[in-house]
Amino acid sequence: MTVRPPIVGAALWTAVMKNAGDRCECQGACGKKHDADRKRRQGRCDHYNGQHVSKKGELVLIATPRDPINEGDFVTASQLPPRRLAAMCPECYDAVRRKIKAAVKKLPPQEDGLFAADEFYVDPASTKQADVGAA
Repeated sequence: MTVRPPIVGAALWTAVMKNAGDRCECQGACGKKHDADRKRRQGRCDHYNGQHVSKKGELVLIATPRDPINEGDFVTASQLPPRRLAAMCPECYDAVRRKIKAAVKKLPPQEDGLFAADEFYVDPASTKQADVGAA
């Protein structure tokens, strides 16, 4: 069954789905084991475009950047060529996004250069001047 492409970016989405063979390209980034031995698959997710999944209905694959950490924040998928986009089912896509979000939370906080005032600090010439500055 073929799925109707989205209204905006239909040509790009269609090119990505054609490159992926209308099948989710996740190879375990979501945390699930997509077994290569099972059903003689290539180690990719078994979901494909238009597949009926119970309780969720018909799957529509998502075109997302292959490297979401480096490209996801700065560019939209519509600004990338089809070879730099991957087709993912909503389940794998959500799992990858959750993993990235958890990893970002574990990073140490970065100091914003705009408000970092350490480079402007000047040692006071005397203790009296230090007392004035503290007030």
